[in-house]
Amino acid sequence: MKKIIALVLAAMMLVGMLAACGGGDNETTAPKETTAPAATKSYQFYGKFEESGGFSSFLNAAFLLELNADGTAVCDKYAFGSYDASDVATNESYTQSYLSGTWKEVEKDGVPCLQIKLAYIDSNGAEANAQTCYAYDVAGVYSFDMTFPVVPGQAYTRVATMEGKEEKTYADDNAFVQAYAITFTAPEHVGTFVDAEKNGTAYLQADGTLLLYAGYDQFADGKWTKTADGVTISVGGEAVEVTMDGNKASFTYSRSLDGNYTTDYVYVCEDVSVLPSAEVSADAPYTVSVDLGGNATTGELTLKDDGTANLKVFTDIPCTYEKIGSAVVLTPAGELEGYGAQIWMAVKHAYILNEDHSMTGIVNAYNAGDLALLCLDETNMKVEFPAYGMSREGFTYTLTDNALTVTAPDAETLGAFAQIWTGVGAENWTVDGNTATKAE
Repeated sequence: MKKIIALVLAAMMLVGMLAACGGGDNETTAPKETTAPAATKSYQFYGKFEESGGFSSFLNAAFLLELNADGTAVCDKYAFGSYDASDVATNESYTQSYLSGTWKEVEKDGVPCLQIKLAYIDSNGAEANAQTCYAYDVAGVYSFDMTFPVVPGQAYTRVATMEGKEEKTYADDNAFVQAYAITFTAPEHVGTFVDAEKNGTAYLQADGTLLLYAGYDQFADGKWTKTADGVTISVGGEAVEVTMDGNKASFTYSRSLDGNYTTDYVYVCEDVSVLPSAEVSADAPYTVSVDLGGNATTGELTLKDDGTANLKVFTDIPCTYEKIGSAVVLTPAGELEGYGAQIWMAVKHAYILNEDHSMTGIVNAYNAGDLALLCLDETNMKVEFPAYGMSREGFTYTLTDNALTVTAPDAETLGAFAQIWTGVGAENWTVDGNTATKAE
C-alpha cells in the first residue's frame, strides 16, 4: 500500500499541479533576539490539513511539532487518511521528523514571537522545502501557517495552520495518533466488486447507484442493474464491459491522475446471483447499452407525464412518446440536426420498459385494441394483454406495406393465453402509424 501511495504522489509531481509557497511571513525588518535563552522553555504545536476529493487520503495529514528546550524543532506527520491507528513504532502512516530545524524567541517589528525554521532533510543531509515562520501569542496560544511538502523534497505543497503552547496537549506520539485517527465507514451497499490486489472496491447501492473507490477515495460513480444474464454497469454515462464466467463477474476501470498517471482496477464479484435487484425509484430514467460503431455508452430515457421525453445518447434528443403495453414508441419533438440526427438514425425508436428500469430495443409496437403487438425483431413478436398483465412470446409476423400478418404459436405454447387470442386477436391486421386494426 505504501508503495502505491508513493507512486501516486510522485506522479502528482510530474503533472505540474499547483505548488504552494512557504507559510511563513516575509521579513520586513531583521528579527531581534530576546535576552531570555531558548533552553528555559519548550512548546508543542499541532494542526492538520484536510480536504475532500479523489486524492484526499494521500493529501490529508496531521502534524505534531515539538519546540525543544535545546532550540531544536521536530515536526512529525500522521497521514490519517490511511485509517491506520496502530502504534507509531510500526505505523507506516506516521513519519518521524518529517520536517526539522531550530527555533528561538525573537522580536519581529517590535512584537515578541517565536521564530521557527523548518526544512526537509534527507538521509545525506541535503535540505529542501526550507521555510521561516513566526508564531505570535494570543491569550497564551501561539499560531502560524506551516507549509509542508506532499512529497518530501518536492515543490508540491499544502499549508496547515498550527497552534501550540508551552503545556503539552499530547503526552506522546501515540496519544496524538489516537486524537486524529478516523474510522472508515463504507457507503451503504447491497453488494461489492473488489480488486483485492490494488485495494479497490465498487459499492453497489440499493437504488442502482455504483460508487468506485480506490483505497478509501471515491473517484467515480455510475449505475448498475442485475439482469437475467448477470450485471450491467455504466460509469459516468459510459457502458462498461462486464465479463461473466458462470456467476462470477468482473470489469476493468481506470483511475487517471490528470491523464498522465493511470491505474487499472479489475473489480470482481464472485457470485452475482446473490445480488438483489436494484430498487430503482419511479422517476429514475430507463437505461440501455448502446454501441455506435465501437463507441459504447449508456442511453438514458426520461419520460414525463405530459407525453414528452428525453433520449440521451451522447447528446440530448427531445422526443414525444406513445405508451403501448410495456413499450414506448419515440418520435423526435422537432427537426433533428447534426450529431443528434446521426444518432437518431443509428438507435432504436421503440423500447420495452423493464421493471428494473432497463429497456430493451425493439423494431416497433402497435396498439391493437385490447392487445399490444410488440415486434421484437424482423420476424418475432410478443403479444400483450395489458388489462390483465398477461403476455406471450412465440408469435411471428410479416409486414408488407400496411398489411400485418401475425401467426400464433402452437396451443401448448399459448396455454391460457389461447382464450385471449381467440377472443380479441387475429391473423390479419391493417396498420396506420402505430395502430393496428383487424382487417375485414
